[in-house]
Amino acid sequence: MAGVPNVGDVVDGWEVISVYTAEQAEADGVVVRVGYLNNGDVVYFTSSLLAEGYSDKIRELVQRGLEKLAQPDNEDTPDMRLRVIEPNKVWVVQEPGWRLTFMKPADY
Repeated sequence: MAGVPNVGDVVDGWEVISVYTAEQAEADGVVVRVGYLNNGDVVYFTSSLLAEGYSDKIRELVQRGLEKLAQPDNEDTPDMRLRVIEPNKVWVVQEPGWRLTFMKPADY
């Protein structure tokens, strides 16, 4: 397709990123690992969400997120589930089998 770069191409001096891992996001300070679930899944919060004063609500948000994720949704895929915890403020994304990420909608 004309005008669409291939992975690894450079566009106006910027390299196209095909994969950005959770470990890279953590090293860059984009997300903060706040703990683990009993099943071993990692729980992340975006740094921007924590900066808005949610650091004292981690436990509450994780509980609410897990309750919402327990309910099926017709937009769920095998690779991802998204739930709104607080409209226009807090979302949680679950990538089954390995992590939950709590974020502001703008972080998505």
